[in-house]
Amino acid sequence: MSHKKIIMSLITSITLIPNIYAENIGTVDVIDTSDTITENSDTYTIKSTKSATKMNLDLLETPQSISITTSQKMKDFNLTTLEDVLNSSNGIYVEQAEQDRVQFTSRGFNITNIQIDGVSLPLSGNYLNGDMDMALFDRVEITKGATGLTSAHGNPSATVNLIRKKPTKELKGNVKLSAASWNYKRFDLDVSSALNETGTIRGRIIAAKENSDSYLDRYESDSSVFSAIVEADLNDTLLLTTGFSYYKDDNDSSQMGGIPTVHSNGKATNYDISANPSPNWAYRNVKTFEAYAKIKKTFSNDWQLNTNYLYKRTKEDSNLLNLWGIPNINEIGYKTDLVQKTNSDVKEHSIDISYDGTYSLFGQEHSAVIGVNLARRTKDETAHRGFLGSLGTDINLDHWNGHTSDYSSAYKTKVLTDYTEKQAALYFATNYHILDNLSLLVGTRITNWKTEGINFGSEEETKDNGVFTPYAGLVYKINDNLSTYVSYTTTFEPQNYIDENKSLIDPAEGKSYEAGIKTSFFNGKLNTNISVFKTEQDNIAAWGGTLSDGRTYYTSNDGVKTKGFEIEANGSLTDNINMSIGYTKFTIKDDNDEDFNTYLPKELLKASITYNPSFIPALKVGAAFSYQESIKTQKSSYTIRQRAIKTIDLMANYQINKNLDLNINATNLTDEKYYGGLIKQTYANYATPRRIGASLVYKF
Repeated sequence: MSHKKIIMSLITSITLIPNIYAENIGTVDVIDTSDTITENSDTYTIKSTKSATKMNLDLLETPQSISITTSQKMKDFNLTTLEDVLNSSNGIYVEQAEQDRVQFTSRGFNITNIQIDGVSLPLSGNYLNGDMDMALFDRVEITKGATGLTSAHGNPSATVNLIRKKPTKELKGNVKLSAASWNYKRFDLDVSSALNETGTIRGRIIAAKENSDSYLDRYESDSSVFSAIVEADLNDTLLLTTGFSYYKDDNDSSQMGGIPTVHSNGKATNYDISANPSPNWAYRNVKTFEAYAKIKKTFSNDWQLNTNYLYKRTKEDSNLLNLWGIPNINEIGYKTDLVQKTNSDVKEHSIDISYDGTYSLFGQEHSAVIGVNLARRTKDETAHRGFLGSLGTDINLDHWNGHTSDYSSAYKTKVLTDYTEKQAALYFATNYHILDNLSLLVGTRITNWKTEGINFGSEEETKDNGVFTPYAGLVYKINDNLSTYVSYTTTFEPQNYIDENKSLIDPAEGKSYEAGIKTSFFNGKLNTNISVFKTEQDNIAAWGGTLSDGRTYYTSNDGVKTKGFEIEANGSLTDNINMSIGYTKFTIKDDNDEDFNTYLPKELLKASITYNPSFIPALKVGAAFSYQESIKTQKSSYTIRQRAIKTIDLMANYQINKNLDLNINATNLTDEKYYGGLIKQTYANYATPRRIGASLVYKF
């Protein structure tokens, strides 16, 4: 299906639907029913969302498990980055590949769909390099399982949707000063106001500056973010939002790899938590620029036409040293292995046009959406790399000061990446009420996908046309507070991995099933969900080894099956108590019924609770607890294990007066020492030890 045909189909549908369901098109007030602003609302949940289906449905009507992190929870527990937010979210495991490069997983698979206001291409290579600063966002909505209806890839893990903050008519804002362990310093500024007398034009400026040393020797980070947003009521039914953001994340002594987890005799290593395998000249600097525009047209029958465009450019410059070797227990240390200097430039264009609303048929009210999504990504990268061989330096991580020889002569191999990825999709769905309390959600996404060019030195061209990812869900509302559901969808995910023949692995494909029970109490202030899920996947990439040129290759696995369940509750127990608690347990097996992706914990528990005592109304205290089961991974004859991990965080907030707040946070209070992940097998990085910080917030 060509881009022109998709666009013409959408335009035709948009033209016909108002004629069928609208009686009189007149002027109406712009009411943003699709958004649930959590800022300044003191809530840990929301009532409705578009993230799962593109239709604005109550959580009780949405046939998937959804986790919410609101502005209040981010404030309470000082969640300043996306990594912080996902680390506190039910069922999400943050795999810390390096200090400034992470992967996110859910239900046994990598999360690649990270959207902003429902738009964005999936992550390239599964990694998030650098951080995403949460100062720009009102909340994070995580839809568990496959979301092929609303996202470019039908990945069976989850889709993360970050919802931006909005300008306000009233002049309001805050200034925040923060300090914490390891010489951490941060300054935040957030100001919002009307830009004209009538308030039809509104603006907001958000800025932050952060600098910190680290528990790791020599590692230092310096970041800044700036965003400007303008929102304008062009007329009574037309809303325009436009803005840009710039984020810079510079990191010194960055890692490529980590510390060795085992000696050559198979015994586990035990370095000081400050051990950094990177030299003092290593760095990774990431710059991200985003520009966006949204136009929303509201019709008198409450149908809305939404056009959402996002341009994103990410530039990375790094110079790194790899220590992948396994040291001999009888030797002082081991030799450096690989050096790599990289410059990359990634440009993305994404546009989503959707038309959604409600219609009457056979005496019932129903919801529907139809839309088109077009996306294009280009990546230009040059990597100069080389194996050090005789140039290697003996390193003892117990005493190393980061000084090494000049390795400029080792950068002999030049590896190029110059490819273009294109996607075009048409999607449509309806939530059809068979009875007042029984609804059937059906829809599909039809996707064309193509990649061509040079990908890390290999000439490639792959494409798939007319890929259907159908979606079906049935919801039965037992009463106003209780519903049960089942849902089914297929999955389709192109993969940016090569096999041992240096060819791209075919897209992963499969099926995903989910069933559950949801409750909503206190007028939507407390929501719970119990769900069971199952996925069946083919062509799943798994780490295979290293090619002669230093690249990692992957194997393709068929018949990968996942089964499990989740329990979650979010919201307010009373006017004084907010809580978020979730438990996840699952198994994942290959076609030989062997455990798959054993480096991922299959049991997770995460809980957060805050209490605002009525007898001290200015005080709020809280705690967060997390548990992950033991994990292991294997490479050749080496088995690396990590015990089960429990961590505790504490918070306190005191309102000094109506304008001034003092926040205190302590993370990993018991100072647990553990690896941030075992995806890299024989090397890893220690997770962040105990950290204590405070911030002073002036609000106006």
